[in-house]
Amino acid sequence: MAALRRLAVAGRVLLHRAPSLPPPRPTPPDFLSSKSRIRLLLGHRFSTSSPTPPHFMAQYLVSKCSFSQEAAAAAAPKFSHLDSTSRPDSVLAFLRSQGLTRAQVRAVVACKPMLLLSDVEATLQPKFRAVSALGLSRADVAVLFALYPPALTFGIHTNLLPRIVFWLDFLGSERLLMKWLNKTWLLGYSVDVLLRNLSTLRSLGVPERRITNTLRLQPTVIMQSTAKFQSLLGRVEACGIPPSSGMYMWALFALHNVSESAFQAKKAAVMSATGCTEEEFASMFRRGPCFMFMSAELLRKKVEFLMAKAGCNVKNFVNSPVMLTLSLSKRMIPRCRVIDILRSRGMDIGKTTTMRGVIRSTEAKFVERYILRYKEQVPELLEMYPIRHEVLKQYPPRPRHGNVKGQLTEKKR
Repeated sequence: MAALRRLAVAGRVLLHRAPSLPPPRPTPPDFLSSKSRIRLLLGHRFSTSSPTPPHFMAQYLVSKCSFSQEAAAAAAPKFSHLDSTSRPDSVLAFLRSQGLTRAQVRAVVACKPMLLLSDVEATLQPKFRAVSALGLSRADVAVLFALYPPALTFGIHTNLLPRIVFWLDFLGSERLLMKWLNKTWLLGYSVDVLLRNLSTLRSLGVPERRITNTLRLQPTVIMQSTAKFQSLLGRVEACGIPPSSGMYMWALFALHNVSESAFQAKKAAVMSATGCTEEEFASMFRRGPCFMFMSAELLRKKVEFLMAKAGCNVKNFVNSPVMLTLSLSKRMIPRCRVIDILRSRGMDIGKTTTMRGVIRSTEAKFVERYILRYKEQVPELLEMYPIRHEVLKQYPPRPRHGNVKGQLTEKKR
């Protein structure tokens, strides 16, 4: 018991001597609690420091180059080391002096903003001079760089001149070069890749003339990686078209523009509409692969029209797939209407005349045989079937009166 009393007394003494607990901290004022809540909502630490003002190039890109505020803010850090606009000003002035319009200059800078840091005399001027030395006009040089701004970042002798020279030689004229530059980024692939793809075609035994003729119509066929080009060749081979065939390059041309999924959709549409077999469709494609440029729906409509109006059957499509490449609205339907009108008026157009023959005949032959021949008896044909100017020039109007001698005299006058 004594021990217990001593422990109790010792405990009271220790408790009496123990330091008192610190008083509780006062509750923060309400406005501090509000700041804390704001910091949590905004996701960053509350700060009283003012934001950093935007770099002057941000406003420059908006006012001088028509950048959006967002695009200018994203590009401005790349110019943070500049302390004036003298260099960007000189680049813009130089591009304008070379014949680029303001819109073209804006497009070039939008594509390659870092061009504004270029040294005009050391980098830009020599490129314009080098391309001009190839024989291109000043206007064509300006358009070339406007259509393909990355060319302004190329090394003159490593990429710029080799690519332009390759296409000039291959296409054969400045006119075709500019035509394709306007349609696609013709200078996008290195000469090594282009030559490798050409070498593959030649190694297969495709005649050089066929390669050149087809690729001048569609140079993008060889503008792809080696792996993709090999895959394209594999698709042509799977269709059973040998490189020696005159249709090989056309098949390559067609499949380059039609993905495998689109090809299958068009194949299904033609087979369903014609009732042809797999082998018949394959034969049709080998004879005229370019009908695959049409959409699946348009192919279906053409087949249905030709079967209903021209009496075509599977054999006709297999033997003459070129019919599917002819325009439905501008050729098939108008020509069939002309024949229907002539027959309804009792015109003798020949018992052997068939709608298939009418549709397949050349424009000049159709106009001469079915429009001009009956223009007196059925004058409304000229309104219903407008004759293209280049076709009409082949058939000048004949004088209604006067003998041959008088006509020759009139012609001399």
